Amino acid sequence: MPIPLIVHGAAGRMGNVILRLALAEPGLAIHAGVDRVSGTLRALGVASDAPLLPVLPAVPGAVVIDFSHHSAFSAVAAHCAANGMALVSGTTGVPPAELASALDAAAVRAPVLHAMNMSVGVNVVVKTAAHLAKALGPDYDIEIVEAHHNLKKDAPSGTAFAIADAILAATGRTRADLVPGRDGDVGARRKGEIGVHALRLGDVVGDHSVYFVGNGERILLGHVAHTRDLFAKGALRAAAWIAGRPPGRYVMADVLGL
Repeated sequence: MPIPLIVHGAAGRMGNVILRLALAEPGLAIHAGVDRVSGTLRALGVASDAPLLPVLPAVPGAVVIDFSHHSAFSAVAAHCAANGMALVSGTTGVPPAELASALDAAAVRAPVLHAMNMSVGVNVVVKTAAHLAKALGPDYDIEIVEAHHNLKKDAPSGTAFAIADAILAATGRTRADLVPGRDGDVGARRKGEIGVHALRLGDVVGDHSVYFVGNGERILLGHVAHTRDLFAKGALRAAAWIAGRPPGRYVMADVLGL
């Protein structure tokens, strides 16, 4: 039987794309969309008569894909755990302590996966960035630059933080070593710091670049997203993978076998 799928944040940019692509996934069946209004998904331009609900329903065995405002994340995770539903979330902007706490609590009773970016390519970039940072060593300066559309509310992006966190873990550093942009008389660059810079431009879907610069050479690692479809495809792949898994915390590397 197809896996029941519930999309939380159905009327958002990502939610709409996920619903559209889910219609072509034979192993998934759209059970409902959740957003601020009631009706059917046809109101969102999606060719489905599944309901559009203002409140997340309880459907044991379903997978919830969550791309919504960060203020709802903890409640969504707790609801999934309480009602036997798996969670795949790409919501960004959740404070790190709250994110970890909500995931740890939900993972006791349900399989949960949170990823800053569900693109296959981005996850390979994250893995590669960590490997490069460790191999190159402390003599190489590292800077991360991300660009997104001008309606994005959080900065730096979740993906920029995912790249940064992978580098920090690989090199024994912490987020105290991150410098979010520079302004004024900041003095010479401190050894070990990692600059993180955010650009907001037009309709850019998502660009991420990581610079590794030593004396005499520069290595540039990057990823450019041409369409949101690639994030939605990754989320649907994760949903199909996580259904039926035992309770616990999972990551996209598990889904992709990285």
